[in-house]
Amino acid sequence: MTQDVLAKYLKAWGKLSRKVSREHGLAPHKPLLLLALLDEIQRGAYPSGLIVPTPELVAVFRAYWQSLGPFPGWQPRMDNPFRYLYRDGFWNFLVGGVPVTPEDRPYTLHQISRDFDGVRLAPDLWLLLQDRAAVSALRKQLLDVCFHRKEADVQKVPVAKVLDYEVEKLKAEAQSKFRVRKVREGSDDGYFVRHALFPRVIKNLYKDQCCVCRIAPHVTGKSGIVDAAHILPFAEFHYDDPRNGLALCKNHHYGFDQGWFGITETYKVVVSPQLRNAPAYIEPGTEILLPEDTLYHPDYTALKWQYDNKFLK
Repeated sequence: MTQDVLAKYLKAWGKLSRKVSREHGLAPHKPLLLLALLDEIQRGAYPSGLIVPTPELVAVFRAYWQSLGPFPGWQPRMDNPFRYLYRDGFWNFLVGGVPVTPEDRPYTLHQISRDFDGVRLAPDLWLLLQDRAAVSALRKQLLDVCFHRKEADVQKVPVAKVLDYEVEKLKAEAQSKFRVRKVREGSDDGYFVRHALFPRVIKNLYKDQCCVCRIAPHVTGKSGIVDAAHILPFAEFHYDDPRNGLALCKNHHYGFDQGWFGITETYKVVVSPQLRNAPAYIEPGTEILLPEDTLYHPDYTALKWQYDNKFLK
């Protein structure tokens, strides 16, 4: 059975539906995404089988692009192959657990993450990808048929190095003048990666502690109770500057977004006069925890916007 399924997908992956340019030939994006996906599945990234865009998947995709390229005339973006692989018959988008066909329009990675649960592969393919020998054969097929290369020729940039570079780029935004501004959602993968890495950066700056109550309970390897909160709401501003972030436990994240409390220019808590049972929840005048580097302290123009627009007076 495995050999029949392997033969089926060796043939399918050798004949992927790919955009073609008269000048630049076949687009490299789909086979590069599949190569990246094979790596991530072997790393254990999708234990439930639900595939979603992640910074790691983008990083591996870019690493393969760098190693197997250059690809003149093509842009190193993962949104289109992720969106259009459904046309190849084994890539199924889900909404509410039900398979759906994406609308016939472009999607950014952020929109894919927002609008769909994720993707499930055809059951026989997912089962096949649990076999290391089959994965090796599929990887060899993609490299040989799509790029005329051998695995020994592939020299990938370490994923951690790519992500570290993106984290430093995000943190570097704190070196420019902070402005209350709305950021347009970019069509490139960089916008998605920056937003996906924002929680990682904020939690690291605050050492995974809520800046109000200092709690930091978590289970090793799993998400904890502390969130990376945007001061200027992301839904409105799309602004991932680290100075627009606070590490807040889920209770204080909710209260901050609802305007139950604000934070002054001296980084002290001010509590809404409308809040009842406040002492059990938050103490007025509490000094919030701040990042060690003053460069990343929350910007007061953002805090003032929250006070002016959200705080319940």
